[in-house]
Amino acid sequence: MVFNIFEVGLMQIWQKEVVEVLNSPIELAEIAMNIEKNGLAFYTALASKAQGEKVKEIFSFMAEEEKEHYTTFKKLKEKLIAYGVLEPLEEEYRDYVQELVDSNVFSKDIDAAEQAAGLSDPVEAINLALGFEKDSVIFFLQFRKAVPEDEKFVVEELIAEENHHINRLLVMRKAIIETPEEFYQSHVKIGDAER
Repeated sequence: MVFNIFEVGLMQIWQKEVVEVLNSPIELAEIAMNIEKNGLAFYTALASKAQGEKVKEIFSFMAEEEKEHYTTFKKLKEKLIAYGVLEPLEEEYRDYVQELVDSNVFSKDIDAAEQAAGLSDPVEAINLALGFEKDSVIFFLQFRKAVPEDEKFVVEELIAEENHHINRLLVMRKAIIETPEEFYQSHVKIGDAER
C-alpha cells in the first residue's frame, strides 16, 4: 500500500507513532517532539526517585529543559507546515536518518518513566541519560540539514543545550564516582548561572 506525504503525516499524528519511512522535515519535527516528551518523562521520574537534593535538582532542571525543547520543536513544526515544507527527503539521507530514529529509544513511544523506575544506581541512570542525550544530538544535527536556512538557528540552539546537558551529566557522574560524600552533601543551585 502506498501513501502520499499528507496521508503519512496524518497517520503519524493520529496514531502517535513513528512511521515506517520518513518523508519530510515535518515528520522529523514530530520525532524530535517525541524525543523531548520521552526525555521529560524520564528525567521527571529520575528526579522523583533521586537520593540527595543535588541529584534531584539536576534531574528536575533537565526535565524542565526537555519541556521547553518540546515547545520549541512544536513551534518549529508549525512553521514548517506554514512554509509548506513537504518535499520528500532524499532517499540516502532519509535512510540514514531512519537508522538514527530506530536506534534512539526516546524517539519511540516508550514508557520512559518505567525505564527510569528500573534504575537503582545513580551512575547507571546518568550513563543511560548520557546515551539518550548523545543520540539526540546526532539526530538533531541531521534534522538541522532538513530545516529551511532561516530556521537552522533554532535547531542549533537546541543542540548547544543538549551539549550542556551532556557536560552537566559528565560532571555529575565524575563527582559521584570520585567524591560521593562531598557530592551528596553539596547544595549548589543548578540553573542559568551554570550554563
